[in-house]
Amino acid sequence: MNSRVLTLLLIVLGLLLTALFTRNGDLAWMTIPFLIYLGIGILQAPSPGKIRLHAQRSIETNRSNGVSSIQVSVTVSNLGATIDRLCLSDPLQSGMHIIDGQIRQEVALRAGDEAWLDYTFQAERGSFNWKILRARLSDPFGLIETDLELGAEAQVQVHPELNKFRPLPLRPQRTLPSAGSIPARLGGSGTNFWGVREYHPGDPLRRLDWRLTARHPGKFFTKEFEQEEIADIGLILDARRKTDLRADGASLFEHSARATASLAEVFLRQGNRVSLLIYGKPIVNLFPGYGKVQLYQILHTLAQATTESDASLDSLQYLPVQMFSSHSLILIISPLAPNDWHLFPRLRAFGYQVLLISPDPFDYAERMLQADPSTRLASRLARLERQLEISKITQLWIPVVNWRVSQPLSPLVRNALNHTRIQREL
Repeated sequence: MNSRVLTLLLIVLGLLLTALFTRNGDLAWMTIPFLIYLGIGILQAPSPGKIRLHAQRSIETNRSNGVSSIQVSVTVSNLGATIDRLCLSDPLQSGMHIIDGQIRQEVALRAGDEAWLDYTFQAERGSFNWKILRARLSDPFGLIETDLELGAEAQVQVHPELNKFRPLPLRPQRTLPSAGSIPARLGGSGTNFWGVREYHPGDPLRRLDWRLTARHPGKFFTKEFEQEEIADIGLILDARRKTDLRADGASLFEHSARATASLAEVFLRQGNRVSLLIYGKPIVNLFPGYGKVQLYQILHTLAQATTESDASLDSLQYLPVQMFSSHSLILIISPLAPNDWHLFPRLRAFGYQVLLISPDPFDYAERMLQADPSTRLASRLARLERQLEISKITQLWIPVVNWRVSQPLSPLVRNALNHTRIQREL
C-alpha cells in the first residue's frame, strides 16, 4: 500500500467517526464511493503469483572525439497476466549524461506483449555496470503497488581519450637487456655503427671490415654496432581529491587521466616496458608489461579510477615508490599540493630518474575566479607558492613540465626530454 491508500483509509475513517459523533447518516453514506474506489483497485491489482516478467539489456557504443555515446535498450517481456500499469526505471550512474530518451517509462502491458526502455547517454571516462531494472506494478488507479527488481546485467567501459603522440626521444641512464629502440652505449647488434674490434671466432662474416683487414695482412676485424634496448617506465597518477579541481562540470583529473593514457600508449608503441600506480583511495598498482595487452590493462584501470579523499594520502611523500625497479624512469602526473616536493629528494636518493608533469590548477581555475583585486592578489600568492615548490624540485635536476591543460602536452614533454638530464649525452 502507498500514500494514496492511506489517504483513502483516513478519509473513510474520518467520515465514519464524524458520522458517529454527529449522528449524521449522510456522512456515513459518503464513504461508499471511496470504498468502491479502493475495492476496484484491490481487485484489479496484479497478483504476485501471476507476475512473470523477463528483462534483457543490449548496449551499443559509438566513440568520437574522446566522448562516447552509449545507447541502452532494455526489452521487458510479459510472460504472465496482463498488467494495467507498469513503471520501468533504470538507475542513473555517476558520469552518465542523458542526451536522448528517458530512464523512466510507464506503460500498460498485456499478456505476451513487450515493452522497451531506450535512452542514450554520453560519458568521457568510466566503468558502467548494470545489474537490475526496477519495475513497479499496480492497478489502474495506482493504489496497490508491487516493486520488483528484474535481472538485466550488462557492462561497458569508456576508456580515456588517447592523443597519438609522436615517438618521444627517450635516453634513460639504464636500460633493460632486451632488444628495443633506445641506444644502450654498448657494442653488439644494432643499426648504428659503434666501432671496430679484432675478429673473434663465431663472428658473422657479413660484419667483417674488409678495408681494415686489407691494410693489416694476417688480421681480421669485425664491425660493431650499438645495442638498442628498452626502457623501464613507471607512470604515477595523482588521484587525490585535494588535487582535483572541478569547474562547470569538468574535472582537472580527467586531463591527467587522458595524459597518462596517451603517455602509456606512446611508450608501449616504442616497445618499452610500462607500469602504472594510481595514488588514490585505494592505491592501485599495475605491474610492468609490454604491448597491446598492457595498454588494455592500463586503459581498463584508468577507466575505473576515481578521486577520493583520505587523510592518509595527504602528501605524496607516502607514495610506495619501492614497487618500481631501481633502473626505472618515473613520470609523475600531479597538480602538486603544498609540501608534495618532499617526495622528490627521496626519489633522487633511491637513484630514480624522474619527470614531473604538473597540470596547472590556477590556469584551469582562472575562468571561475572573480575579477576583484583581493581575488587577483590571492591568486598571485598561490601561484608564487606553487612556483617555489617547483623550484625546489628543479634544483634536484628533475625536469618539470608546468602544463596548461589547454595546450598540447606532447611538445612540452618532448622539449623536457631533449633539454634536460633525462636524455643522456652521447
